[in-house]
Amino acid sequence: MPWQVNYTSVYKDMFDRFYPGRDIETEFENHILMAKYKKNHEIEKNTEVDIFGLKWDKSGEDGGDIGIPIDPPLAGGGFGTYKFPDIDKEFALQQIKKLENDDRDRFRVFGLTFTLYERAWGLRGMEDFLADMLLEPKFVHELMERIVEHHLKLLDFVLPYDFDAVYFGDDWGSQRGLIMGPDLWRSMIKPYMKKLCEKVKNSGKIVILHCCGYIEEILGEFSEIGVDCWNTVQPELYDLKKIKEEFGRDLCFYGGISNQGFLPYATPEETYKKCLEVLDIMSGGGYILSPTHSLTPDIPIENAHAIVRAARDHAGLL
Repeated sequence: MPWQVNYTSVYKDMFDRFYPGRDIETEFENHILMAKYKKNHEIEKNTEVDIFGLKWDKSGEDGGDIGIPIDPPLAGGGFGTYKFPDIDKEFALQQIKKLENDDRDRFRVFGLTFTLYERAWGLRGMEDFLADMLLEPKFVHELMERIVEHHLKLLDFVLPYDFDAVYFGDDWGSQRGLIMGPDLWRSMIKPYMKKLCEKVKNSGKIVILHCCGYIEEILGEFSEIGVDCWNTVQPELYDLKKIKEEFGRDLCFYGGISNQGFLPYATPEETYKKCLEVLDIMSGGGYILSPTHSLTPDIPIENAHAIVRAARDHAGLL
């Protein structure tokens, strides 16, 4: 089974300090190459703005690459003078060429992060958007439609090019369940996510969905939407055997090795054994061995090496 060890830029800097002159991608032998449609630019120290005009506070970074969204453009309610962005075709093409020009025989993925629900609450503010789902459903649907309209134009531009899959990042879950609950998810998120997935599927490409949190109550609906592969499969939240048995026929699982409660604290040998255990549970195809999120500097580099070693040993490559 394939494996993928993603990492933050800060983690890569740490790797480069420990192993000068060595390439982290060669070291990890990753099977997936992703190019994201993400283009932030700094407007002042520790503050960036993204393609949609949303500001990000990067002052409190602890090894991640994301930051905290601030000053939502739609905080006042309604759309006001806000204008949705045009497609940055030049940048999109740059990212596509990274995929097309790669000669390492990897699975090539075009990534769209902060896709739908996250994009909506980012523009509106999370608390206000969750309130809107109950109090202003007409506004919510219009906002979702405008976001999807933008993304469909982007997909129309990129899908004719030569790559394998589209990755949508959109976190719907908390540690205890869906943030908005299943009923609101089905009425206000599912139809719009389905439109995006269908666009990709109709082009003959694969759909990968990243969604953190505990969302088991809707996993059975992923195949209906058009999701082929689900990341990130947090083992502290799921019974891996159970979800493999119930959903493994229709869904590829991508993740399974916890960044939250395991990798920062485990020894390399414990990491190796855990990976073999998860690989045995997920055996039979439909699984990509991976940490549950991009590695941060609190995770020892030796543990990343142990993941790759376990994947190779399980495959009988050594």
